[in-house]
Amino acid sequence: MKKYIENFIKYFPLLFLLTSKDFKLKYRRSVLGVFWSTLNPLLIMIVVTSVFSVILKFSLEKIRMPFAVFYITGSLIFNFFSEASSSSMTAITANASLIQKVYVPKYIFILEKCAFSLINLMFSTIAVLVVVFYYVLKGQVVLHATIFLIFIPIFFTFLFSIGVGLILSTLTVFFRDIVHLWGVILTMWVYLTPIVYPIEVLKFSSLDWVIKLNPIYYFVTDLRKVMILGEIITLKSLIIESFSCFIVLILGILLFKKAQDKFILHI
Repeated sequence: MKKYIENFIKYFPLLFLLTSKDFKLKYRRSVLGVFWSTLNPLLIMIVVTSVFSVILKFSLEKIRMPFAVFYITGSLIFNFFSEASSSSMTAITANASLIQKVYVPKYIFILEKCAFSLINLMFSTIAVLVVVFYYVLKGQVVLHATIFLIFIPIFFTFLFSIGVGLILSTLTVFFRDIVHLWGVILTMWVYLTPIVYPIEVLKFSSLDWVIKLNPIYYFVTDLRKVMILGEIITLKSLIIESFSCFIVLILGILLFKKAQDKFILHI
């Protein structure tokens, strides 16, 4: 463990450099630049709220918050996971030329993609706070001290994303079709996460237990609890989230460690 920590510290400047490079490339030649990370979730929220607040009007009383707040808090977590996992998936193949020339701990590329997505999430959080404070001024949302606990579900999502990223990046080196398949899986996953609908509408459905097997469901629910509802995360939820992250992270590390020496033959 000491060896791995020393190795990580040694290559931390590279992690910082790669993250900075991605940040600059994403907003290069953009008029609004980094402001898009805040504006984009706001625009999507307006569109989704306009449509689904009408379609789901019969069940909106179950969410205990304005639909706009309900949606943007849920999408904050899922979009973070989606971006982190999708970018991590091609982190090894996209850096093939560097990996072939010099020794670099290959996990650095997955950490960099997840770290970059985390930075984007920080800017997107500004959009969430703008929406929340708007409804606070309207008297439809009350701020609670628990809002300072939002780092907990975000941290769990970050760890979960790293684990999934390690698994996907390993599989993608050997099976490039994973890139196309993951887009389909994410589409299915977003519908199995209560982002635009309250889980109560599925209470008597066969999908109810399936959704509760979804770790993202707990990350999203707990973010809403601490940020909007003023509720503390339950011990049961913490155990489920910790266990989910631990299992996925360990699987990702073991798979990545076992296969990384073969990457050079396939990239």
